[in-house]
Formats: sequence, C-alpha cells, structure tokens
Amino acid sequence: MLAAAGSVWAQQSSVAGGWEGTFNTPGGARPFKVVFNVEGEKLTGTVKRQNGDVPLTGTIKGDDISFSYTISYGDNALTLFFTGKVSGDTMGGNVSFGGNADDSWSAKRVSK
Repeated sequence: MLAAAGSVWAQQSSVAGGWEGTFNTPGGARPFKVVFNVEGEKLTGTVKRQNGDVPLTGTIKGDDISFSYTISYGDNALTLFFTGKVSGDTMGGNVSFGGNADDSWSAKRVSK
C-alpha cells in the first residue's frame, strides 16, 4: 500500500515545474508556457503570456491532469479548460474554449 501511495505521489509531483506546449484553436496553433506547483492533488501555477501572466488552477490524479485559466479575448473573459494525461515528460489531451469549441493540446517538460 505504501509503495502504491509513493508511486502516485511521484507521478503527481513530476508535473511540478515548467512546460512548453501548443494548443490548437479555430485560428491555428498557439504556443503556451506554464509553470505548475503541486500540493497533493491540487495544481496551481502561472501561464506565461506575452500579454501578461495569468494564474491557473487544477488537479492531478495519477496520470490524469486538468487545469484552467482565464484570459481576455475581444474584451470578454474566456476560460480555457485543459484535460489530459501525463506520460513522463509529456502531456496532452483536450482543450475547451469556454465550452464554445474544443481541440487538442500537448506539452513537454522544459529542460533544466
């Protein structure tokens, strides 16, 4: 039982740090950079953007990850919801643009 708990903790803590990726939008692929902080199953962090950094929140449970952040798009608040799977130094899945459209995303760990 302790070995399994340690394995889950190792997977969860493995997403901490910087990641670079892209997500597809109706207007084309967009790069993004995130820095995750992990506390148990809770994710917090920062999305690094040219227009200014924004906070993110989410969860990590085993290899399942979900996080979201809100940006200003056309003078309106738009929340991006990311869900997916983590596999070592890569992750990816589905991104929802405020429930109006969905597409795919992927990211790789930033080398230290």
